[in-house]
Parts: sequence; C-alpha cells; structure tokens
Amino acid sequence: MRRDVSRIRATLLASAALSLLTGCLSPPPQSAGNTPTLTTVFVATSVDRTPRGVDLRHQSTVGERAVTASVSQVWGVLPGIFEQLEIETTTVDPSQGLMGNAGYTARRVEGRRLSDYLDCGRSFGREYADQYAVTLTVLVQLVTAADGRTVVRTIMDGYARDPSTSSSSVHCITWGSLERRIGDLVVERVGATE
Repeated sequence: MRRDVSRIRATLLASAALSLLTGCLSPPPQSAGNTPTLTTVFVATSVDRTPRGVDLRHQSTVGERAVTASVSQVWGVLPGIFEQLEIETTTVDPSQGLMGNAGYTARRVEGRRLSDYLDCGRSFGREYADQYAVTLTVLVQLVTAADGRTVVRTIMDGYARDPSTSSSSVHCITWGSLERRIGDLVVERVGATE
C-alpha cells in the first residue's frame, strides 16, 4: 500500500511539474519594471523517489546601471553600442527611451559564444547555448532617475531549441555579463561616471 501511495505521489508531482514546464515554454511578456521570479517545483527522482526542488524562471532578467549623463547623451551612443555587439536594432522607440531587438536568432554577441552570456543547460559538457538555435531578446530602456542620472535598464531573455528535433524550447538564464557589458560601453562612450 505504501509503495502504491509513493508511486501515485511521484506521478502527481511529475504531472504538476510537466504542466508548469509546458506553461513556461512560451516567452513571457516583457516587463521592464519587474525582477525575475522563481517558482520552485518538487519533482521525485526516479532513483530514490526523494522530492527535489527545481527552480523555474518565468520572466526576463533586468539589469540596471545609473550613469551621470543625460538620457539624450546615452540615447545617442546606443546605436553604436548595438552595432559593436552585433545586435540589429529592430525596436527604436524614443518616446519610451527603448532600443534593441525583441527577438532574433543569435549565434554570437560581439564575437563571443552565447554561453558566455546565457545558461541554457548542457549535456555531456556541451553548452546548449552554443549548440541549439537561440532566440535572444536584448532591449535597453533609458529612465531619468530622481537624482538626475540616467538609469540604463537592460532587459534580456533567451530561449534555446534543438534544431535537429521537434522538442520544445528551453528557457535560458542570463549570467549578467551582457547587461554589465552594455553598462560599461555606455560609461565608456559618454565619458560618464556612476
């Protein structure tokens, strides 16, 4: 009886996890004002049936950096920064101070492998970010802070899919290095301080 209850519990946990995972496979709407949230799902392992926590990310990552330069100064250098990073700017909205690309197939950023910027998982030492087809979102929004500085807000999200199969996409997690790089380039190009 105890074995049957354990088996039912494991099946229910796996079903709940699968339902949550299935719901997370479509890219979520962008939210520049929120930080990423994590939901913990407990899944029973196949070996000892011990529940283990799995964190699922549901939102894009937002990195912020305040610089002592005006919004117009920073806006003026953003096209050159995106060009250096090899990211085509398909979103340009001066009224919202928003520039970048809301979803493109990426292979490299500034000549570097995507695994330098994203963790999409791995198998046998091979990074999915470098092996799979990655859809990357990189948007920069400029906001005037209360103290007059400009907040450079970088919104980043990524999904990786194995092109050789019909499997679902995997949601990637950013390492934060691209967000820092964009902030560094802004500071360098406008001669700002923080």
